[in-house]
Amino acid sequence: MSSLSLSDSLPFLLAQAHRQVHGELDARLRREGIPVEQWRILTVLNDGNGRTMGDLSREVLMNMPALSKTVDRMVSKALVHRKQDPDDSRKVRVYISDFGLELLERCRSEVKDFEKTVADQLGSWDAERLCRLLKSLTDEQKQQ
Repeated sequence: MSSLSLSDSLPFLLAQAHRQVHGELDARLRREGIPVEQWRILTVLNDGNGRTMGDLSREVLMNMPALSKTVDRMVSKALVHRKQDPDDSRKVRVYISDFGLELLERCRSEVKDFEKTVADQLGSWDAERLCRLLKSLTDEQKQQ
């Protein structure tokens, strides 16, 4: 019987890479005063369309209880605001505020610099290839 070590396990390696990349980006963004989860929320809301909590939860990869607490904190910091959904009065949508847009803009160079650091470590061809592979993997998971 052959044993599989964690260092040879694709799920483990993906989790390990996520932890490292997430932690490094979070540390950089916190210097701007925002955790990475809040940056993801602002990035999704940046299109101005707003999102229901359910849609936002799926897009930013957060469970509902954690998202609700995070959005509450963001509302208290005036980064986002809630508004009744114009199409369904039973729903509430979350929108980015002008202050949230300003913060997101300040974070943009930090995120680009971090992405460049990662791409330089991998090499630009491998970084682009990794992005394509990960998108392919996640697209396949969505279809199942």
